[in-house]
Amino acid sequence: MEVRLEGISRKFNRQKVFQNLTYTFSSGETYAILGGNGSGKSTLIKVILGALTPSKGSISYSVQQKELSKDEAPYRIALASPYLELVEELTALEFLNFHLKFKAFISGLTPLSLLALAHLEDARDKQIRNFSSGMKQRLRLALALASDVDLILLDEPTSNLDPQGIQWFQQLIKEYREERTLIVGSNFSEAETGFCKHQLELKDYK
Repeated sequence: MEVRLEGISRKFNRQKVFQNLTYTFSSGETYAILGGNGSGKSTLIKVILGALTPSKGSISYSVQQKELSKDEAPYRIALASPYLELVEELTALEFLNFHLKFKAFISGLTPLSLLALAHLEDARDKQIRNFSSGMKQRLRLALALASDVDLILLDEPTSNLDPQGIQWFQQLIKEYREERTLIVGSNFSEAETGFCKHQLELKDYK
C-alpha cells in the first residue's frame, strides 16, 4: 500500500502535535517514525490508520495504483500497539475466530497456528484478561503480521517484551512481513527499527 500525506497537521486544544507534514510511504517499503515521548508518533499512526482525522491537509491510499476510499483503507491495514484494546472476556482462540469475521489471515495460517507462532498454544482456552502484558503484546504483534493486509502499523512494538520476546519479534518480522508496507513508531530503539530502510523524524515537523 502507498500512503500519501499532503500538508497534514494535527492539534489538540490549540497545541500543535505536528504540522505541514508532506510525506509518501511507498508500497512494500519499511519506515520508522521516530520521536521522543509525546512527540506525536502515536497520533500520526492513528491518522494513518484513519482513527484520527488531520486538523489540516489530506491523506490518500492506493494499492497497485488503485485509489482506496477512506472507508476501504482500514480493512487493508493492521495495527499492533500497547494501547490496542483486546476483547479480554474472550479466550485467545475465541478472539482469533472473532477477528476472522473482519480480516482474513495470510495463506497457510489458522487460529491455532497463529497461537503457536505467538508461543501461546498452551493459553488457547485462557481468557485474555488473565494474560500477562507480554503475552498480550505477542498476541497483538502476531495478529498484525498474520492478517491479510497491505499495510502494517507497529507502535512501540517491543513494549512489554522481555529480551527473548524482542528476539521473537525480530524473527517474526523477517518471516511474515512478505514485502508489505511496514511503518514502525519508535523512541529511537534499534531493536524496533533496525530493519527499517527509511526514517521520518517528527522533530522536523514541529
